Amino acid sequence: MKNNAIAYIQFPGSNTENETVNTLKRCGFDPQPHFWNDPSDHLNNFSGYVILGGFSFEDRSRSGIIASLEPVVNKIKTQAMLGKPVLGICNGAQILVESGLVPGTKNFDTVLALTDNKRLVDNKIVGTGYYNAWCYIKPNKNARSAFTKESGDVLRVPIAHAEGRFLVDKSLETLACEKNLITYHYCDKDGFSSKDFPTNPNGSFGNAAALSNVSGNVMAMMPHPERSLVGEADGIFKSMKEYIRSEDSFSYQALNYSAKKIQVKAFDKNKKTELLVSTIIADNEAISVERCINKLGYDVKIKKYVHYDISSEGDLDLKDILETDVLFNPSKEYITKIKNSKKKFTFLVRNLDDVHGQSILQALQHRFGFKGLLSIKRGVVWEININSVSPKKDVDIILNSHIFSNPVSQVCHEY
Repeated sequence: MKNNAIAYIQFPGSNTENETVNTLKRCGFDPQPHFWNDPSDHLNNFSGYVILGGFSFEDRSRSGIIASLEPVVNKIKTQAMLGKPVLGICNGAQILVESGLVPGTKNFDTVLALTDNKRLVDNKIVGTGYYNAWCYIKPNKNARSAFTKESGDVLRVPIAHAEGRFLVDKSLETLACEKNLITYHYCDKDGFSSKDFPTNPNGSFGNAAALSNVSGNVMAMMPHPERSLVGEADGIFKSMKEYIRSEDSFSYQALNYSAKKIQVKAFDKNKKTELLVSTIIADNEAISVERCINKLGYDVKIKKYVHYDISSEGDLDLKDILETDVLFNPSKEYITKIKNSKKKFTFLVRNLDDVHGQSILQALQHRFGFKGLLSIKRGVVWEININSVSPKKDVDIILNSHIFSNPVSQVCHEY
């Protein structure tokens, strides 16, 4: 079916629908909303799909992960394999990455991450966290893509994200370059690329602003082309329209790449200064993760704790550090411990590149004068209470849904 009907996919917390609708209409499409809990078969009637930006499920656990496990995404996978174009913008890109639609291995494995921004100059961190600004991007003219055929011009587009850094293993980085999977690169206004901020606003490998699958009909893009001021980035959507109208044959190709299984590492608690922090009120993030796992068919109760591992020269007076309120907010949180139980499984998840821990360390050293601090590692402990006849097997399956950790950007320890 080749028509002008495009579904824009909305999850709880999605936004930018107005900008997306206006842009799609301007480019000759008939945009129609499709909510995550609408009947998935309705998607058969569309010629293409846009997954909106925003904060699906409030980015709980990790940006895009809960949305990626919703049944509607399985239908999008089916439609993508038929050759229909799928564009994920910002949070939509994060959903495509977590679901495995990009870069699209045979089993849609998660082999890529969109993780914390890391703004670099001469390999030194000059900023982390949320960043909202205008940037420039240029298409990869060698890429096979439904979204780059209109022109090869430099585009000025806005960005607004905290977890927009494309991260891959070195082997996949080489393969992504060989296959030209990077569809758009960050550049300056003259089209020159640099890994340094501000040209590269988040530290993505290869200055990647967008990545596609091998077939070129699915693209995960962090900048917001739908938010351009006077349609400067409309070429992306017009290229999508040209692709839909094309009579070229299509054969879906999967990326030949083996995914990593979650490897749970042992965690040495000896000789460490540790803190576990819990919330005074209900933890909505843990509740959302619990509901997601329940929908996957497992009877679990989930708790979440923030974990700190602190090392210093000589004796550490933890009380002085706590009085700074840098580690947690005592009006909302408190220090706690986990009680052991045979029905309980606990896992510590840390980012491989712990920019949050580094930021806290710098604040305590430079703002509060704790010169003796050597490191602060921040992570999250997930506590799983499961009702199952085969609890270890089921917990292993839950871990490999990646609901708790992305195998590319994070490491998981048995705690």
